[in-house]
Amino acid sequence: MGLGHGVPEMKRYPLLALAVFALTLRAACAVVTEFHPIFPAYYYTDARLFHEAAVAALQARAQGRPPVFAGPRAARVQTAFVYAVYRVAGPQPFAVKLVNAVLGAVGVLVMAWMFSFVFSLRAAVIAGALVAAWPSHVFYTSQNLKESPANLLAYAGLACALTAGFSLGSPRARRAAFAAGAVLALIGAGFYRPPVLTAVSAALLAALCFAVVRERGRRVQALTVVAAVVASLAAYSWLSRRADVYESQLLPAVSATGLSAYRQTQVGVVRAMARNLGNRELGTPIYPEAEFKSWGGVLAFLPKGAFTVLFMPLPGLYPLDGKIGRIAASSENLLLLLISALAVLGIIRGPKSPARLGLLVFFAAMTAGAALLEIDLGGAGRHKLLYLPMLFPFAAEEVLRRLRRAGVLTSGAL
Repeated sequence: MGLGHGVPEMKRYPLLALAVFALTLRAACAVVTEFHPIFPAYYYTDARLFHEAAVAALQARAQGRPPVFAGPRAARVQTAFVYAVYRVAGPQPFAVKLVNAVLGAVGVLVMAWMFSFVFSLRAAVIAGALVAAWPSHVFYTSQNLKESPANLLAYAGLACALTAGFSLGSPRARRAAFAAGAVLALIGAGFYRPPVLTAVSAALLAALCFAVVRERGRRVQALTVVAAVVASLAAYSWLSRRADVYESQLLPAVSATGLSAYRQTQVGVVRAMARNLGNRELGTPIYPEAEFKSWGGVLAFLPKGAFTVLFMPLPGLYPLDGKIGRIAASSENLLLLLISALAVLGIIRGPKSPARLGLLVFFAAMTAGAALLEIDLGGAGRHKLLYLPMLFPFAAEEVLRRLRRAGVLTSGAL
C-alpha cells in the first residue's frame, strides 16, 4: 500500500480500539505513579520543576502580576501548558498527567493512522499496539512532562505533510487543509524540538526525489513539496534563533571541532544540573570523552553513537548496578533490538514507495542528530520514543509476511 490515490479515510474501529487501549494503559500508569512513584525522585525532576513554575505563575496572577515563565523555550512552553491546566483544575499534577495520558493516546492514534495509509491496516495496528504497550512510552506520556504534546504535534505534522504532498487524486481543497495542518503542527512541534523541522524537511525531500524518479508529471506537486521544505527550514532557523542552543541543535553543526566543543560544554551543563537539582552525579553519560577533529571522525562516530542512543543499556554491554530503571530499560531494549532487526528485513524485502522512504529518512535524520548531540542516556531514552517507532510497521509487515508464508495467517484486512 502507499499514498497515491487520494487521502485515506480513518479506519475507525481498529484505530479507535487502539486509542482506547493506549489511553487505558497511560491512565492506569498515571494513577499508579501518583500514589506510588515507581522510580527514584530524580526521574521526576522535570515534572517537579514544571509544577513549581506553574504554581509560581498562579500565585503571581492571584497577586495581580502577570505570570512569568523562565528557562529554555521548550520548558517555558510546557510550563505555560501546565499553568493553563492548573487554571482549570487547580494546582494538581495528577490533572496534567491525565491530560498527557489523553494526548499520548491520541499521538499513538495519529501515528497508527499515518502508518495505515503507507502499510496494510493490519501492520499499522500491530505497530501502533507495540507503541501503545511500550513501557517507556506509557510512562513518559503519562507524566507531567513534554513528551505527549511534543510527540503528538510531530506525528500530526509528519502525517499531514506526507498526505498533502503525496496523495494524488484527492480534492485540492482537502490537500490544502492537510498542508495547513502540517504547517501548524510542525510549528508547534518546533517550539518543543526544532530538529523535528529539519528531519521532516529531509523526509519530504527524499520522498519527493524518489517520487519524481519513479513517476512523471509531478511538477506542480514537486514545487509544492519544495515550498513546504523551504518554509520548514525557514521556520527552523527562526525558532532556533529564539531557542536555547541545546534545543536548537543548529550551531554545533558548523564544524567538527565546534560539534566536539558543544558536546563537552553540554556534558558540563548536564552534570551541573544533576548536582544542583538532584544532588547526584550524572550516571549515564554518552561518550563524554568523544572528540571530533574532522568530519571523518564524526562519520566514524555515528554508528557507535546511533546504536547507543537507540539500544543502550543492554545486559552484558552496560553496567546495570542493580538500578530498577536500567534493568527495566535493558529488558525493553532487547525487544527493541529484535524489532529493529525485523524492520531491516522488512525494509529490504518490502515494497518501496515515497512515503515509506520519507518515514525512514525521518528516522535516520533524528537518529543521526541524537547520535551526535545526546549527552545522557536518560534524555536519549525519552527522545527516541518519537522516532524509533518509524521502524515498527516495517517489522510488523515482515512478521506478517512470515506468518503468511507459514500458512498461519491468511491475507486480507484486519
